[in-house]
Amino acid sequence: MTDKTNILIPRASDCILCVKVGKVRRESLYEMTRKYWKVSLDRASRATHVLAVVDGIVKAVYVPKEWKLTDDAAHEGRCEFVGKEDVQSEYLGKSVAEIYGRSQNPVKYINM
Repeated sequence: MTDKTNILIPRASDCILCVKVGKVRRESLYEMTRKYWKVSLDRASRATHVLAVVDGIVKAVYVPKEWKLTDDAAHEGRCEFVGKEDVQSEYLGKSVAEIYGRSQNPVKYINM
C-alpha cells in the first residue's frame, strides 16, 4: 500500500510531463530523461516541469528551457529538451504510481 503522504500532489499552475526511465543507467539520469520521447512537440513545450520516474518514484525534476525534434537520425520524429535540474523541488521522492496505474506508456501528462 502506498504511503498517502508521499503521493505527488501537483500545484494547479504546474504543467508536468512525467517520463519513466530505466533502472539501468546507460548514461546520466538527465540524458536518459531529456531525449527521444515520442510526444507532441507542441504539447511537451507547455511543460513547466519534467519528472524522471524510476519504479513509480520521482528521482529528478527538470525545468525545460527548450523543446525540439531530435537531430539523431536513429530517433527521427522524437522530441528532446534542454533544461536545468531543480534539486529543491517539492516533487522529489514523491510517488506517481497511482497516476501511472498499470499503464505501459512511459509518458504521462499532469495538468496538461
